[in-house]
Amino acid sequence: MRLFFYLLSPFSLRLGYVFCDFITLVALALNTKIVKISKININIAYSSKNKEYRESLLKRSIKQSIRSYYETLFCLSRSQKILNKSIFKVENRFLYSQTNRDFGLILLSAHNRSVDLLLNQLTIQEDVTAIFKPIKIKALNEYVRKNRQKSGSSVFETNFTGVKELFSALKRGEAVAMAADQVPAKNMGVYENFFGRKVYTTNLIPSLHSKTKAPIVSVAIHSDSHTNQLYIRYGSKSAYKEKSQYNAKTMNKEIENIININPEDYNWEYKRFKKQEVEDRSIYK
Repeated sequence: MRLFFYLLSPFSLRLGYVFCDFITLVALALNTKIVKISKININIAYSSKNKEYRESLLKRSIKQSIRSYYETLFCLSRSQKILNKSIFKVENRFLYSQTNRDFGLILLSAHNRSVDLLLNQLTIQEDVTAIFKPIKIKALNEYVRKNRQKSGSSVFETNFTGVKELFSALKRGEAVAMAADQVPAKNMGVYENFFGRKVYTTNLIPSLHSKTKAPIVSVAIHSDSHTNQLYIRYGSKSAYKEKSQYNAKTMNKEIENIININPEDYNWEYKRFKKQEVEDRSIYK
C-alpha cells in the first residue's frame, strides 16, 4: 500500500507542486466538482468582497487544495525523517508548551491543507489522540489509520468509542486533536454562526472543554505564498485561555480566524453549508 501512495506522489513536495499546478489548470478549465463547490462556499464566506477578489481566491484555493492532496499522499508514503523536513517553521510554539496541562490539552484544527501531515507533526511533540471519519474502502482505511499512528498518536473512528477515548486521554493529562469544521452526524451538533450562516456545527470540543476544563489551542498548517514553504501556526493567546462559556459559536469564530490567516489554504470543497438552520436544499445544486 505504501508503494501505491509513493507511485501517486513520486516527486518531492516542491516538484510535486509543479505537477499539481498543471492539474489545477485542467480542473478550472473543466469546472470540476471541487471548483463548483469551492466557488459556492467562497461566495458565501466572502460575500462582502468584490467579484474580482472572490474569483482570484477561488483559483488560488483550488491550487492549494490540489497541493494539499499531494501533501497527504506524500505523508502516507515517506519516512518520518523526510516528513520532518517538509515543515519550514513553527510559529507560537510557546502556546503549546506553556498551557496548563493538569487536564490535558485540546488542539482545535480545521481542514487547512493536509490534516494527515499536521497530525504527523503534532505527534513529534507528544502522543496525540484523535478521531477520524473512516474511509469506505476497508484496506485503505486500515492503512491510513496505521500510518496516522506510526509516530505515536492514537486514532479512533468518529463514534461513541472514539469520543470516549478523547475524554479518557484528557483525564490522563494528554493531548487530543480534532478538525472541527465539517458537518457532524445527526444529534451530534448545534446550529451556530459560521461566516454569517447558521450551520450545523459539532459541539464535541466545547463539551470536552466543559467536562474536563482542558485548555484549547488552535493549530493549522499554512503556506507562504511567496516561497511555497509550509509552516505550523498555533493560535493567539486568547485562544487557549480558560473560557467559562466556550461554546460552538466561540469555536467557529476560532476556525474562521484560522481560515482568514490565508484563505487559499483552506479546503473549500467540503459542503460545509449544506445543513443550515434555515434550510436551503438548492445551495449545492
